[in-house]
Amino acid sequence: MSQKLWEKYPLLSTMSKLRASRFNAAERLGRRYRWHSLSLVIFSIYVIALSVAPQFFSEMSSSARNISAFVSVVSSVFVVALSVYSAFSEDVVRGKYLHDNAKRVTNLYHQYKIEAIEHESGARKELDTKRFERDYATIMDSCPYNHDSIDFRSAMAEIEGWKGSKKFWLGVRVVLDTYFWPALAIALPPLAIVVGLLVFPGAI
Repeated sequence: MSQKLWEKYPLLSTMSKLRASRFNAAERLGRRYRWHSLSLVIFSIYVIALSVAPQFFSEMSSSARNISAFVSVVSSVFVVALSVYSAFSEDVVRGKYLHDNAKRVTNLYHQYKIEAIEHESGARKELDTKRFERDYATIMDSCPYNHDSIDFRSAMAEIEGWKGSKKFWLGVRVVLDTYFWPALAIALPPLAIVVGLLVFPGAI
């Protein structure tokens, strides 16, 4: 039924795709911001631990102290970088705008769909499509942000039921967009320790 209505009333199809895209965007942006915040907390813990470690382990070799200092500097740089990102990131605000906009589009979509079904069944004589087009344009103009192409592709994957490699590579792209930098940030200090041990083998 929905497919037939979408073919006859293209605005329904447009609204369905857009609301799904913006709900996906709000969820992705919120998840990405939470993971960036978590990585900032973990990096801060790294810096604190590396700063106080020499005080509790007074017998640390000079090589071990060099490794600790090296990893502390690396962690501090990333703390600054992540702090700057958090300060200038619009993920939270953008996600809220897109989520609220998607809810408004959803309400208009259901209203339009109900009236279209009534019109098709003969229960409603006239259907004011122009009014819905104006309302849709007003809702779109009220949102200062737009979703990303990855959000639209995720919506299309849900609507069209993507499978196989097409869905797999989309999933990879979503994971990289959301988790790559936080995961790299969290893993970097241990990697720096490994590098330090290679540079200062006497610390082992």
